[in-house]
Amino acid sequence: MQNHLSTTVALAALFVCCVCGSVQAQSTNANAKAVPKIDGNYVLTDIEVCNPGKTGPVIISGLATFNSATGKLKLVGSVAGGDPMTLDPLKQTLSYSNSATTVTLGDTVYQAIYGKLANGIATYFSLIAAADPCAAQATLSRQ
Repeated sequence: MQNHLSTTVALAALFVCCVCGSVQAQSTNANAKAVPKIDGNYVLTDIEVCNPGKTGPVIISGLATFNSATGKLKLVGSVAGGDPMTLDPLKQTLSYSNSATTVTLGDTVYQAIYGKLANGIATYFSLIAAADPCAAQATLSRQ
């Protein structure tokens, strides 16, 4: 399961993206979206679904702690996956960055939709990525 967990974290921890947009700098254009800050503790729910006969599904539930000063993300929680299905602990540290439309976790770029901001910090956001044979969707809610 450790190898599966590493793959899950690399793909899922959130996920592999085939639509890899570049990280965008904040624009001086008045029509440009503001870049939300991601900082603090977020409850994470992450689901990976793969084509039949491939690995998956994989489900992650945990606490994601983002430190905007260091650009590091710490994940602590549980991951369910494998054949037979097992529930295992998850503990991972990754680098992160974000733009108005993407979040990059490690080397993986996700498409992002942000909800309400509080003092410029995202209170919740949703991530999605797809790369054959798998797709993943994660939601994060600030605590």
